Amino acid sequence: MRVSHYVGAFVLAGAAVLGPATSASAAVTTHNATDVGLFGASDPSFDGAFRQSLGILAELAGGVHDSTAIGWLVKQQCADGGWTAYRSDLSTPCPATNLTTFTGEDSNSTALAIEALHAAGVTPTHDPLPFLHSLQDSDGGFPLIAGAGTDPNSTGLVLQAFSAIGADPTSSTWTVSGHTPVDALMSFWLNCGSADPGAFSSPFSSGHGDLIAGVQAVWGAEAKAFPFTANPAATQPAPDCTSGPISPTAAAAGQYAATWLAGQVQGAGYLTSGSSPDYSLTAQGALAMESTDTNKTAIDKVLGYLSTNIGSAVLDPHGVLSPGSIGYIALAAHADGLSVTSFGGRNLVTMLASIRRALPVVVKVANKPVAKPVTKPVTSVHGSGVATLPSTGAKHLDVQVGLAGDAFVVGGLLLVLGRRRRRA
Repeated sequence: MRVSHYVGAFVLAGAAVLGPATSASAAVTTHNATDVGLFGASDPSFDGAFRQSLGILAELAGGVHDSTAIGWLVKQQCADGGWTAYRSDLSTPCPATNLTTFTGEDSNSTALAIEALHAAGVTPTHDPLPFLHSLQDSDGGFPLIAGAGTDPNSTGLVLQAFSAIGADPTSSTWTVSGHTPVDALMSFWLNCGSADPGAFSSPFSSGHGDLIAGVQAVWGAEAKAFPFTANPAATQPAPDCTSGPISPTAAAAGQYAATWLAGQVQGAGYLTSGSSPDYSLTAQGALAMESTDTNKTAIDKVLGYLSTNIGSAVLDPHGVLSPGSIGYIALAAHADGLSVTSFGGRNLVTMLASIRRALPVVVKVANKPVAKPVTKPVTSVHGSGVATLPSTGAKHLDVQVGLAGDAFVVGGLLLVLGRRRRRA
């Protein structure tokens, strides 16, 4: 069950068009035609569609419509409308749900794909809403995969997707047993009297605020689809607990959670769930605070930290460019009105293009004919080319080859005899 806690934290229409003919040379080659257009060199088995959507959204924030990357995401959709993390073979059906390996079609990949395609102005091949309906739990919320149980980050991502396409999560369409997705999300909000009032918890945080689940819960509470622009103020809203538990709106709860997140910023401006800076989580935290238009001081600190450390921030733990991290950072920069093409001195859009997979280029070199001789030529075919030789050269070619062969044999015999004499 713990896997569902972390999967969501993986990793508009622009004027420019980035396609196969206009992009930078791809640094990642593939021999699988299905992978053409996929961002990143790392294994996509658990985050392919998710990181692809982040990359597409980041490019759109930079004014670029990447038809090849978008095409990859469109083709990855399953027949019932959902997305799984990655399909290496599009001719086979999407894998069945497996609660042991946490594989199968999932809400996180589907929700973010909906956002990315909508922002790009592209209609999916299949309607994804019926698939999301099939995932919805009796409490109104959404799990990562069917049967895993509602979690706040998955529910938050689906609410964000609803916001992108204009679906009303409080309508009867999305009400199950009297509960809506918003009700489910708010069930994870920590009220007055709890360990971390104002934060969002998760099924894995034992009643405390959860950094990883909390950032995406805030996105859903604020109902702002990527890419968005923010206008943050220095305010730091906190729940008034003087009279006990309160009943805030989802948007107000999101603001309280953003203030709690701001209080978790460490050192020079980073967030972490361990002992060292987590750049991806840091960018997600910035996006959460930006979505509430609060906590400007913390936002500026975090973005300054990411800008200063951009060389490391865009890499995954293995030291290779991470499309997910690049995507989050680009979206956070864009939300604050900063340039996506020169953030920290780096062009994040070009960076994404440089790790977009492509088939290797095969260069064919044609044989060049030898210039015609002055004497009457005799045609001799060699391989796929046609060489011409003077009549004299052609007439004695077999003799020359024979003599060359004899010389080679004689030379070899003399060499062997010489060695035997020296040994003697």
